Amino acid sequence: MKTRKLAMTSVMAALMCLAGMLLHWVSPGLVPFSVLPVLVLMSGIILGAEYAAMAMLVYLVLGLFGLPVFSSAPFGGVGYILKPTFGFLLGNVAAAYVVGRVYREGSLWWAIVAVLAGLGTLYLFGLSYMFMILRWVLDNQASVSSVLIGFVPFILGDLIKAGIAVWVGQEVVRRRKAA
Repeated sequence: MKTRKLAMTSVMAALMCLAGMLLHWVSPGLVPFSVLPVLVLMSGIILGAEYAAMAMLVYLVLGLFGLPVFSSAPFGGVGYILKPTFGFLLGNVAAAYVVGRVYREGSLWWAIVAVLAGLGTLYLFGLSYMFMILRWVLDNQASVSSVLIGFVPFILGDLIKAGIAVWVGQEVVRRRKAA
């Protein structure tokens, strides 16, 4: 592993932890304004597929080991696996990997395509897991359509976050090349 990439991976994992912890003190109604998706998508651009996925995996493992880094109660621990939103945490790993795999350094077009692919991956993991937990664990009679309709209010905010991730990620890559 390259030392610089590994250090940047650690910083990204720490930023994820910090962003998740900051949401402890924010109203649950502000969840759509979480900065976590920006960091997930941006990490793929900045770190590349493997290191971005590793940063998200470190964040996930720290939370599962009980550190209070997740954004909603119980904030950490293995019990978090049974929360309907846990799929989005799994999706963070996959989305960061997809963004890094699709992105071609320096290309704005590929950054946009990569981030949209990452956002789609995040939704695929998160909504699939949510449906399974609601339906088969919590015995809620949720339908696929009700789960899909439930994420509609988040689309615009997530597209804005995707745009921020493209802009900041591209800028970081450009400045890193210039240095």
